[in-house]
Amino acid sequence: MLLSVSLGAFAQDDEELDAVAEDEVAEVVVPTNPSDGKFFHRVQLGFVGTNAKYINNCETRPARVPASEKYFLKGLSLGWMGDFSIAKRFPLYLELGGSLAWETGSTTGNTVTHRMNTGEGVVNEYKYRVNAVTFTIPISVSYQFRDVANVKGLTVAPLVGLYARFNILAKRKQTLTQTEYSESVDGRDVIQSVTVTEENKSLMEYKQDGGWMEGRGHTGKLLQVGGQIGVNAFYKHYSFGLSYMCDFIPFAKHNSPLGLYEVEKSVGGVDPRSGTGCDMKISTTHNFALTVGYIF
Repeated sequence: MLLSVSLGAFAQDDEELDAVAEDEVAEVVVPTNPSDGKFFHRVQLGFVGTNAKYINNCETRPARVPASEKYFLKGLSLGWMGDFSIAKRFPLYLELGGSLAWETGSTTGNTVTHRMNTGEGVVNEYKYRVNAVTFTIPISVSYQFRDVANVKGLTVAPLVGLYARFNILAKRKQTLTQTEYSESVDGRDVIQSVTVTEENKSLMEYKQDGGWMEGRGHTGKLLQVGGQIGVNAFYKHYSFGLSYMCDFIPFAKHNSPLGLYEVEKSVGGVDPRSGTGCDMKISTTHNFALTVGYIF
């Protein structure tokens, strides 16, 4: 009897010690804020912006094809991000996730003007708009500075990393406004002005069927990669972020140093015509995002 009572007492003491140990572990592991945990994730909404530029150095391009076009694309993004602790002694995290974005923007500055000195005089003005849908997968390393400015629960985490962007959709819409004058191109008496919106052309598939870029492709790349820097701030269950991204690969590029047109030799055969080469590039080098999210 005494032995059984003693064993029972020891068993009870062991259970109490285990309960105390569990409480102590719980106090150590469970963070006071979600962003202090070994793993936390968040859903976030963002405002995104992209500076895009189209450059065409072809000397034989028609007047309506500009030497360059500048766009500022802006839109919204929706994404999920997860942070994983990758160090035991200090708050170093690996950040991984995905974000779907829609952006749109038109040519900045003046429209592209093509003047026709025929008859009574006609001025054609072209304006272009680009619509894009992209999916971005970033992978970054961040370091957390906790209780910043002595504010309990406020965490600031600078980050640096890489990303891959998949260009799901990229379309360029051309709008033509044609104004006809009574006397000449420089006349002031307008006979009529008509605006026509032409069909969208996909920058992911578009190729010129004839003329100055016959057989040459404007086809955009499905995948672009780049680097990013930024900073996140966490407070309770909320996150705020700012990031800057720089593409390493242009959206589209074509070089034709030998020329697009040919000239016949006096002894037979043909040579590329000098001065008809074309260097075309569409870049989306500078990108930024402002995000707000909820931490789970």
